[in-house]
Amino acid sequence: MDFEQVNEVIAPFPELESPAFIQGMLIGLLCGDNDIQEAVWIKKLIEEAQIKSVKESFLKVLDEVFQETNKGLNGSGFELNLCIPDDNEGLVFRAAMLGQLCEGILYGLGLVGALNDGDRKIPQEVHELVEDLGQIARIDIADLSDSESLTDVEESDFMELVEFVRVGILTINEELNPTQAAPIMDAAPETDTLH
Repeated sequence: MDFEQVNEVIAPFPELESPAFIQGMLIGLLCGDNDIQEAVWIKKLIEEAQIKSVKESFLKVLDEVFQETNKGLNGSGFELNLCIPDDNEGLVFRAAMLGQLCEGILYGLGLVGALNDGDRKIPQEVHELVEDLGQIARIDIADLSDSESLTDVEESDFMELVEFVRVGILTINEELNPTQAAPIMDAAPETDTLH
C-alpha cells in the first residue's frame, strides 16, 4: 500500500486528514472488533467526511488498504505495513504522519468502544500501549530537525518508534482478539493404539 497513492484519492476530502489517519482508524476498528466488515469502515469514513459521491478509484484504493491491513493484523505480523511516507520524505513529515496513524488508532478503538471495561477486562498492557500511542499522537514535531543533514541517530530513533508502534498494534490486536487455535498437543487427532 503506497502512501502517495492513498493520499491522491483522499486529497479532495480534507476531513479524512491523511492516509495514516484512515489506516489508523481501520486498525483501531479491527483491533476492537475483528469481525468488522470493510463496508462498515468505508461507510464511517464517508460519514465522517460528509462525502456525497465517490469515484471507483477511491473505493479501489480503500479496498486495498482494508485487505492489506486486515491481512497484516491477522497474519504472522511481518505483513503489517503502516501507511506512512517512505524514507525519501523528511523526518518531520514522517513523524507527523506516525502521530496521525496513532490518533486514528485511538479514534477507531473509541468508535467501537473497545476500551470500555464492560463485558471483558481490558489487560493492563493494552491500557499502557494505548497511553503510549496517545503520547505519539501528540508528537511535537517542532523539536525535530528536517534538514538534509538528518543525523543517523534521529533516523534510527524514528525507525525504532515505528517498530514500537507496529509491535504495539499487533499486541493490542492479540490481547483484544486472542487467536482461538487449539494448542498443538490438543489438536492432534486421537488414535487407537494397537497392542
